[in-house]
Amino acid sequence: MMILTALALVGLGGVAVELPSASTSQGLEISVAEVARVTGEDAATVKLVEAASLGYAPAPGYHRTLRADLIEASLRQSLPGVEIHVTGAPRCRVTPAVQIVKGLDLQAAAATKLRESLLRYDAEAKVTGPIQDIQVPTSEEPVRIVVPPFKGTSFPGIRTVPVQLWLDRQLYRTVHVSFQVTIWQRRAVLKRAINAGEPLHAGLFHVKRVAADGADGMLALSLEELGGAVALKSLAAGVTVSERDVHRQVVVHRGDHVTIRVVKGNVAVSDVGVAKADGRLGERVDVILKSTGRELSGVVRGPQSIEVKIQ
Repeated sequence: MMILTALALVGLGGVAVELPSASTSQGLEISVAEVARVTGEDAATVKLVEAASLGYAPAPGYHRTLRADLIEASLRQSLPGVEIHVTGAPRCRVTPAVQIVKGLDLQAAAATKLRESLLRYDAEAKVTGPIQDIQVPTSEEPVRIVVPPFKGTSFPGIRTVPVQLWLDRQLYRTVHVSFQVTIWQRRAVLKRAINAGEPLHAGLFHVKRVAADGADGMLALSLEELGGAVALKSLAAGVTVSERDVHRQVVVHRGDHVTIRVVKGNVAVSDVGVAKADGRLGERVDVILKSTGRELSGVVRGPQSIEVKIQ
């Protein structure tokens, strides 16, 4: 009797949706055409019903049960101009068709983007552990693996890289891949232990390649920045020195007239300018040339002395 009623509706211009007891889905949404057979006299109306959405698709490892009465009510509400009758099974168990994304592909994408961000450093990045293969729903287009651009400065330590999986132009999931990042720098290292209050000079240090110890290690002072500094605390041999370990005297003050040595390749010329900020030895300060009014950025080399290098 139910089938005869559906056929009668079709004959009057209606649409019949025959629901099976089990079916599979593809992608992130379930369409009527994926899980049911649609019949009717008007081809355009049939296509309209087939394309209608039945909501979210289940994730891999799960299923979703669709009820015939609720499907009929939903379709009649979303397509008010179409007479729809759902026949067949009272319920349909929907499981997703799946595809595999290799964990090694996720690691490779994350490693490539991370190493691009470390090109200006003497650095190394090692993955902290394996990433398992991931099941995702099948899709019309190949899965896209996308690593968003990095922001900010890179520091040594654990770095977590988000890797996005896109299915049919929709973000499906984000996987986080962790790396141990090591950054080496040529730094001034104390040859011997020093006491608080002791003046520092180049003879106390030797320059060597060392692994930066976290974010603080990246802030260690260079040899030229340490000249004339005074230790604020006792420091052991073999350590680098940071800003918080010493007192450094300001040798250029904001508004000072300073001598500017402009260097380009093997050519150097001197000019006079005005400092726009206070500066200690080795610090970068903006200056304005008196001759042209041009603003440049240079490094403090001594009292009222700034060097500007032009590429």
